Amino acid sequence: MTFVGAGWTWINAIPGFNEANANLAHQFGNSFIEGNPVHSVIHIALSLVSVAIIAMFTLATRAAWAKSKNPAIPAEGFSIRNFMEMILDTCLNLGEQVLGSRKQAERFLPLIGALAIYIFFHNVLALIPGMAPATDNLNVTVGPAIVVFLATHFFGLKDNGTHYLAHFLGPKIGGFPWLFPLMLPIELISHLARPLSLALRLFGNMFGDHAVLAIFLGLLAIPIIYPVPIMLLGTVVVIVQTLVFCLLTLVYIALAIEHSEEAH
Repeated sequence: MTFVGAGWTWINAIPGFNEANANLAHQFGNSFIEGNPVHSVIHIALSLVSVAIIAMFTLATRAAWAKSKNPAIPAEGFSIRNFMEMILDTCLNLGEQVLGSRKQAERFLPLIGALAIYIFFHNVLALIPGMAPATDNLNVTVGPAIVVFLATHFFGLKDNGTHYLAHFLGPKIGGFPWLFPLMLPIELISHLARPLSLALRLFGNMFGDHAVLAIFLGLLAIPIIYPVPIMLLGTVVVIVQTLVFCLLTLVYIALAIEHSEEAH
């Protein structure tokens, strides 16, 4: 059997999928992000699997809340509800530490929580034998990175109005931003580099982790026991990359919504 190390996943075992995959890839032509001819759209199928898992976990959590007499009280034992609440609680605490306010953390919890759940479940497919993470494709990681880029500037303008644009002009000296010819291009490049760095960091780490696992799987006739240490390392990578993405998002938001005196 050909394992994931050669690009095979359980999705490829679905009758007719390989033919449909090749035909759909041909329709896409060249990749918008990479510019190379598209040979496979398996990352779209993997992303749909992740979204389906997220939907099932979300519905199960909502059902558990509806059945609970007091949803504010955590359920006993380990359950899907507790797992989802743990993710959201981690995002809330992380937001409070970065933004310095519980109120602000709650304000941005829908965005940060959604990003954490989306990225985590896309990453975690790497830990399922015979599957691969959708996030080892740059076309997938660019999506949430663009969302963060747009959200950052939206909240910056919403909280600071047109004064937010003054952040791009540098400090005022004598009431006028004399350094704006230098600061403006630097700030523009810096802000445009943020979504690129978010997308490349997530893609690079997940691609590297998947490649290492694939190498070990390819060395073994029965890839069950030996890759366990690599799988444990992969678990750490999945969690850390989710946290890093959310942490950087919070930092960018904090910088956007701060009220800088020199910009007024």
